[in-house]
Amino acid sequence: MRVLERSPFVDLPGRLRPSQTNAKEQWYQFAEKLEGAVEEVDGLEKESHRLTQDAVLGRIDNLHDVMIAAEKARTAMNLTLEVRGKVIEAYKEVMRMQF
Repeated sequence: MRVLERSPFVDLPGRLRPSQTNAKEQWYQFAEKLEGAVEEVDGLEKESHRLTQDAVLGRIDNLHDVMIAAEKARTAMNLTLEVRGKVIEAYKEVMRMQF
């Protein structure tokens, strides 16, 4: 099983293909896609916390599901931080190009 199959960022470049819209519309499309990806990561984090709490309280017998949810949330968060870093690097590079 691949953990990143459901990652919100895996198909982000494919979902952001250039279209015939103007720059402002493209920006809003990008912002919406990014917001959706961040919300999905947040959902994974919340699910992980909920399952962990249920395990601590003895409501869950299968710890495998708890560990899988925690690893999915951790991987998604790490990927989010990597994407954030790349966006910041790209922004800084663009700012260096302008006079």
